[in-house]
Amino acid sequence: MDLYKVRKELSMGVSLSNIKLRVTDYVRVSTNHLEQQKSLQNQIEHFEEMIKNNSNWTYISGYVDNGISGTSDIKRDNFMKMIEDAKKGRFDLIITKEISRFSRNTLDSIKYTRELLTYGVAVLFINDNINTALPDAELRLTIMASMAQDEIRRLSERVKFGMNRAILRGEILGNDLLYGYKKDKETKKLKIVKEEAEVVRRIFEYYVVDKLSLGEIVRRLNKDNIITSQGKKWSVTTISRMIENPKYKGFYCGKKSEVEDYMTKRIKKIDKDEWIVYEDKKIPPIIDSKIWELANQRLIKRKKSNIKNNYQDRYLYSGKIFCKCHKTLFYRRIFRHNNKDVTWVCSMYLKYGKEYCDSANIRESELNYIFKDLIINLGIDTDKIVNILMGYYKDLDINNSNKIKINRIKKEIEKIYIKKDKLLDLSIKGILSDREFEKRNILYNEQIENLEKNINSLKIDKDNSDNNKIKEIIRDKINSVKIQEKIIDLLLNYMEVIKRDNKIYLDIYLKYREDKQINKTYEFKRGFDTKGTKRYLINYQVRYFV
Repeated sequence: MDLYKVRKELSMGVSLSNIKLRVTDYVRVSTNHLEQQKSLQNQIEHFEEMIKNNSNWTYISGYVDNGISGTSDIKRDNFMKMIEDAKKGRFDLIITKEISRFSRNTLDSIKYTRELLTYGVAVLFINDNINTALPDAELRLTIMASMAQDEIRRLSERVKFGMNRAILRGEILGNDLLYGYKKDKETKKLKIVKEEAEVVRRIFEYYVVDKLSLGEIVRRLNKDNIITSQGKKWSVTTISRMIENPKYKGFYCGKKSEVEDYMTKRIKKIDKDEWIVYEDKKIPPIIDSKIWELANQRLIKRKKSNIKNNYQDRYLYSGKIFCKCHKTLFYRRIFRHNNKDVTWVCSMYLKYGKEYCDSANIRESELNYIFKDLIINLGIDTDKIVNILMGYYKDLDINNSNKIKINRIKKEIEKIYIKKDKLLDLSIKGILSDREFEKRNILYNEQIENLEKNINSLKIDKDNSDNNKIKEIIRDKINSVKIQEKIIDLLLNYMEVIKRDNKIYLDIYLKYREDKQINKTYEFKRGFDTKGTKRYLINYQVRYFV
């Protein structure tokens, strides 16, 4: 669209419908309810018919976001695709029902309509009678968008107020899928589902009586093909939350979480001390309160003992890789198309996709290579480590093997002495001749002598083991993956990642103090030599800081 030309025509009284334009539409509903689905279909058909019936307009297939809230633009895939297509010049005008369908945030409404105008694309809000091609559109848009945004705020406050009042009245909110119960739609009370209740009792019995771990309980339930209320397999998280839920002992439990902000939809978990919990006759208990208390005591105790095994310590690089753009953590993933190597990815990329965060994906094998090279560059004295570990050489297999052999030979010598005693008894009783006794006795003595030589030889090996051989074994252990990871863990504080011009910039912050600055470049090949897959180069620019 030539915005100057169109505005001139509009100022002369020419209707927008009389200007030749390529026109598309945007439609969104925020829920999957039947009524809104009907509204969605009606809007699609109405806009398509409206555009096609105008001989001056060329219809461009529209964009639809189904069952998605308007408070977050990032999650609206087709909305973002529409913005991208506008940039590519695929249409001149977007028709949409109203501002609240386009964006409920005043700033976003202005931001996107301004952005679209720079691409030569105007937006026509039918119900609000706003055409952004007109000079005064932004003022009217600001007023209408502010009203739409405030309506969301007031709606959110009304919902929150209603929920808080319902909690104070003891009304059961949600819980349609609370395992072991079914909520009566009329009375709003929970009723026990007999088959599921038996499983709940079994879970508590496994945990309190049999002392099984949460993982073992999960394996048993899944092995017996028992599924959750959502029709899924059991998980440790599901079992843990079930044990913590006071409803299973007949107690009301509410106010466990709250929406912090109506725009971000960020949910804040409320501390257990602030939960609203009390015994409620409307909730039939499945578990005896004493069993429930014992289960929770054990759960709390195990959580405290396993506090070091949280995500931050689960893997070598857990909690140590940050996106420089968003200051967010990278998470460890194994993707199906690349199950040969572990990949670390920005959490914002995982949540919202490449459009929001274009940070680099980091291969764990590449990081390991970089740190192995770092250890060499830092000049860590491996010989010192070897000398320290030499004090523990007694634990190596070479010594244990000699001890086992010596003990086995001693047992053989004991057996020969027993045979000699029997031989002497036979000689005394006259059963064996002196000549035969002497012949056998000499044979036994020779066997004992040879075995004792073997013991002395093994003792010499044990006491005078080749130090070089032991050091070689220790060096192998130092260079093992486990020890290398331990060294990296001791060296690494954290690292920051950013991608610019197809290069990965990696800033590594160390705990180890080194005077010289180390800046290095690394190149890695990715991709596999399989049909249809090309290999490509990844370039790292690495800097080290203390």
